[in-house]
Amino acid sequence: MPRSLDAEPGKRPASQFYWGDWLRDPALASTSLAAQGLWMRLLCHMFASPSPGYLRHSTGKPISPAQMARLAGISPPEVDPLLLELEDAGVSSRAEDGSLFCRRMARDE
Repeated sequence: MPRSLDAEPGKRPASQFYWGDWLRDPALASTSLAAQGLWMRLLCHMFASPSPGYLRHSTGKPISPAQMARLAGISPPEVDPLLLELEDAGVSSRAEDGSLFCRRMARDE
């Protein structure tokens, strides 16, 4: 599962977050507050991922929607429409293996 967010030798305990970009992103602003909250939770896990920017297990396998729901503290039926909302708005992307990823975080890595 994701690496610890605590400071580890050779690991960054924090990253830059662009508050203005978050607030001014028209794609993100077009989504519900629930979808925005899910995205923020998933971003935290993407940062801690063995492939920063990608929502993957330590094995490299994509994290499933049901697992995303557990990570975010919501039920699996709640996560699917929120993921669809994020993808339809162009907020999130999918890698070839199906992993959800953040273009900016992956690019910055």
